[in-house]
Amino acid sequence: MPDITISNADLELLKEINSVISLKEGNISPIKGGYNLKFRGKRKVELVLQFFSKYPVLAGDIARRKLELLKNVLPAIGKDSKVQNRLQIIEKCREDLKDLKHNGFSREKINTRRFCNDEVGFFLAGIIDAEGSCGLKKSGLRKEPYFAVAMKDRKIIELIKDFLSCGYIHLRSDDGLFHWEINKKSDVLKVIEIFTTTYPSKLAKMKERMQNVRRTLNDYTPRVR
Repeated sequence: MPDITISNADLELLKEINSVISLKEGNISPIKGGYNLKFRGKRKVELVLQFFSKYPVLAGDIARRKLELLKNVLPAIGKDSKVQNRLQIIEKCREDLKDLKHNGFSREKINTRRFCNDEVGFFLAGIIDAEGSCGLKKSGLRKEPYFAVAMKDRKIIELIKDFLSCGYIHLRSDDGLFHWEINKKSDVLKVIEIFTTTYPSKLAKMKERMQNVRRTLNDYTPRVR
């Protein structure tokens, strides 16, 4: 049976997603450290795919490929399906999803210029909520601010850097994730302003973290020698 699952620590955010995407057709259940919003079954998955058909994923090979695989396999699912070799098609989809999880996926460069700034900004706000982090970390004898996002999907990381016009990217050797980060105070404050005002975060924990970092940086006064 096909399913799409969204995990998050913010229950209210998942309730809002459930309402917007499917008029509360999904089921929310607790997991360790958060909650799962699950759309299980052909009809519910079709509702999610209809939403992403209207509001497509702007960048990200892995997410786009997962949705593409589900869309292609749905006609073969169900006892009433008239698709020939439907069991082989379903099994092939399972294998492709496993391969995608382990090896990722790469396709031709997506032209994000066809999307307006607001579309890209709100899309990245969701990425920041899901995969972003910010705070202060040790750098020698002092602490420095940071704002970072780490993902397996390189194109989304590159989009973040291009859209915000700051930061650097490197491939982490320990887990194979692409890591974007900024440490300059002015850049961190700029990004926090963008994702609290222009394209505001929906995640309560992320909003609190950004507010705390901004408060700390704005209160900091360099020591006069």
